Amino acid sequence: MFISKRKHEPAHYMLKIESFSLLSEANTSKIESDVFEASGHKWKLDLYPNGNDEDGEYISLHVVICDTGSCSKGWNVCVDVTFFVYDHINHNFVTFQDGNGHRTRFHEKKMTWGFDKLISLESFMESDSGYLFNDSCVFGVEVIAVPEFTKMDRCLMMTKPPTTMNTHTWVINNFSSVTDQVLYSEVFKIGKVKWKLSLYPKGDELGKGTHLSIFLGVHDAASLPDGWKVYSKYKFRVKCHAPGSDVELETHKGRWFDEPTVGWGFSSFMLLSELMDSKNGFLLNDTLIVEAEISVMGMLKNFI
Repeated sequence: MFISKRKHEPAHYMLKIESFSLLSEANTSKIESDVFEASGHKWKLDLYPNGNDEDGEYISLHVVICDTGSCSKGWNVCVDVTFFVYDHINHNFVTFQDGNGHRTRFHEKKMTWGFDKLISLESFMESDSGYLFNDSCVFGVEVIAVPEFTKMDRCLMMTKPPTTMNTHTWVINNFSSVTDQVLYSEVFKIGKVKWKLSLYPKGDELGKGTHLSIFLGVHDAASLPDGWKVYSKYKFRVKCHAPGSDVELETHKGRWFDEPTVGWGFSSFMLLSELMDSKNGFLLNDTLIVEAEISVMGMLKNFI
């Protein structure tokens, strides 16, 4: 929670309560304000004089969106919320905002937002806090809509997975007997993303019939939030069993994975003739070993 002070009153709504101590003594659970308009929507304040839990040690304050019946399916409202409590001693308002600077997104499953522990009831009742004057107090709120063009502000979080955790090994037995057009590895997790490899034993696209094709894909992309994007710099490797050299191909600039493009890779990873030649040592006991190494990755997330 970020707390500051300012002189001018809240722009959208103020709630004055007289004889506040009576509310506390009567164990009043919740005070609902009138409905007010702000940023094109209707709202109300929910004040819990004794908190909204069994402890009763804090004052809780929440703002609730009210006019959702006419909203279209999948609606969401993105706002900056600031709560206010008047300081009668210093003649200013103490303001309370999200401590991380996050905006608040209201939607069908989130109709209310606020602070369960706005102010401890003990400090609120103290005379030198300035919150109570003649047993009266004033709460307020501002609900500022986030302009459409800023709703999609993003944060790119880049990471470099540790070398002990950035490689997945896929062992394919009886490779020469495979008749499937495409094979899929088990799901594996590197960083915070679940991945899956796909391999075309007889090639795909430009490599069809001549090359081994290998691709990396984001697993279960449908479960990710709308607008997701994942950056990855990766390397594929076919291991050589006998003394010799592994075959490697790497993306030097990295690739972006998103809803239109959930997979990237190499259609012409290596020649099938090179792979199948027993002298090269790639298929000892008819076993192919493929590795995927992710050296750098990033996730593009909403600020909100």
